[in-house]
Amino acid sequence: MKAKPDCIVCVFRQALDSARFATKDRRKHLKVMQDVARWVAVTHLDRAPASLSRPLYKTVVDVTGNRDPYRAIKARCNRTAMRLLPYVQKRVNAARDPLHVALKAAAAGNIIDLGVGQKFDIKRDIPALLDRPFRIDATDELRRELKPGARVLYIGDNAGEIVFDIPLLRQMLKAGARVTFAVKSGPIVNDATMSDARMTGLADVVPVIETGSNDIGVDWTLVSRQFLKAVESSHIVISKGHGNFETCDERPENFYYLLKCKCHMVAEALGVDIGDLVLVHKPRMKKLRRKC
Repeated sequence: MKAKPDCIVCVFRQALDSARFATKDRRKHLKVMQDVARWVAVTHLDRAPASLSRPLYKTVVDVTGNRDPYRAIKARCNRTAMRLLPYVQKRVNAARDPLHVALKAAAAGNIIDLGVGQKFDIKRDIPALLDRPFRIDATDELRRELKPGARVLYIGDNAGEIVFDIPLLRQMLKAGARVTFAVKSGPIVNDATMSDARMTGLADVVPVIETGSNDIGVDWTLVSRQFLKAVESSHIVISKGHGNFETCDERPENFYYLLKCKCHMVAEALGVDIGDLVLVHKPRMKKLRRKC
């Protein structure tokens, strides 16, 4: 997925939001915006929207000295989500189709996104979204692939959100799949890191690895060998959220994109409306045979 001029507007909003999270010093807010403006003036759009974000967050860190501006709110989101998890797990367990409801719970968790600038209320929004149907629903395709021994890599997204991935991870394990979860190797917005996986108990459910970098989505030039091997050797890759969709949509592996659509660019790419829950399947690309 390639960026468009609309994404530049989002870059400036993210820069100001992050600067305000990092410090109350308005002089530094202005400095961040000025530095980001100079970078935007020479950048290009032949890249995923998510890749535009990393330089602006580096600017915030450099100007403010705050390496993890979202640390406190990530912890609050984790705690709030953990308090709601028993309710969500109960809904999944009682469902006629537990896998389908677990998928919706995971997609609903994608509201916990501080990068898109939309307000959310975890305690209100998650239960409401459990009753909303998927706009694109590849549940049956995923169900057929979740065979005993199937290797699944689950690329996580945000702190708090990962709590609502847990019921889905349990359903995949129940089906006999071997599941590994991936988090970021360092702080970037409210994306989940290893400390979040441990805090929420997710690391007690499945093995957790790191991507190798702290990018929005996945920068495939910076990933670790361990992460790349996990992607290439998995039968199924679950990609959560906008950033991962934007940076993984051209990969050749067997991907499922699970998210709540929150911006016009992603809505247009998927052919859905803002607010829709989607589970999109992009099967493994077949290798082209060479002609003799």
